[in-house]
Amino acid sequence: MSFFQRHIWSFVLLLVIAGAKLISHFLPSFGLFKDLIIEQKWTQFFEHIFISAIVLLFFRLIYKFTMDRVARIFDEQEERIFYSKIYGWVLFSIGAFIVLNLFGLSLNNITLFIGIIATGFAFAVREVLLSFIGWLILLRKKPFRIGDHIRIGEEHGKVVHIGTYYVILDKTSDIPDDFTRIPNRFFLEKSIEKLGKSLAHEKIQVRLQKNPENRQIRIQSLEERLNLSYPEVKLLSANLDIEHDRLYLIFNFQVPFDTRSTSRASVVELVLEEFGDLIYFPED
Repeated sequence: MSFFQRHIWSFVLLLVIAGAKLISHFLPSFGLFKDLIIEQKWTQFFEHIFISAIVLLFFRLIYKFTMDRVARIFDEQEERIFYSKIYGWVLFSIGAFIVLNLFGLSLNNITLFIGIIATGFAFAVREVLLSFIGWLILLRKKPFRIGDHIRIGEEHGKVVHIGTYYVILDKTSDIPDDFTRIPNRFFLEKSIEKLGKSLAHEKIQVRLQKNPENRQIRIQSLEERLNLSYPEVKLLSANLDIEHDRLYLIFNFQVPFDTRSTSRASVVELVLEEFGDLIYFPED
C-alpha cells in the first residue's frame, strides 16, 4: 500500500480545510447573494466546515501517532486488534460530537439524533451488525486465534486475519492468494472445529468385503511403512465399524497442514496396497 493510500483521508481533510477556508474568505467578494443575511449564513457554514475538518484531522493525527503505543500495551494479537479498534472509535466519536455541536446541535439533540439513526441503521444492515457482533465475540471469547487451523462448515484453513466483518482463512500455503473470507456472522450460526496450529486430523474410511483375519498385522505393517516413508504422518487409530449393515475400516491420522492433501493421498495409496484385496468396490 502506497503512502498516499495509507493517508488518503488526511489528504481529503486537508483539501476540505483549504477549500472551505478559501470559499469563506472570498465568498463575500463574489457578490452571489443579494441578501446580506443569507451571505453571512453561507460564510458561517463554510467556516464551520473549516473548523470541523481541522477537528477531525486533529483526532486522526492523534490516532495515527498513538495507535501503536496503545496496541503495544497488550500482549496478544487479538487483544491488540480489539482495543485498537475501540480506541479509534472513541477518538472519532469525540470528534463527531464536537463537529455536531459546532453546527448547533445540543447534547440532547445529538443523543436523540444518534438513537434514531442507529435504530434505522440496525434494521437496514442487520447482517453487517451480526458480523460485527460476531467479531466482538471472536476477539473476547477467543474460540480460536490467528495462526490456528479451523474448520467451519465446508471451509477450513489457517486463520490469517480476524477482521471487523470477515475472518480470512488461508486454505493452503502452496498456492498464493488462495484465501477464503468467512463472514463473522457464520461463527454465530455454525459450529467451529479447532484443528490446531501445525497438525491436521484426517480420516479415511474404506468398506471391507469381510473382516480380515490378519488385520492387526496389516495395520502394523501399514504403520511401519508410514514411519519409514512418511515420518511426518502419524497413524492414530485403525478401527472396524458397522454402519447400515456394512463393514468399514476407519483410519485416523495426523498430517502437517501444509501437506495435508499429498499426505492423505500417500496414506490412501498405502491402505490400498495393504488392504486392496479386502476392500469392497461397487460394480458399475
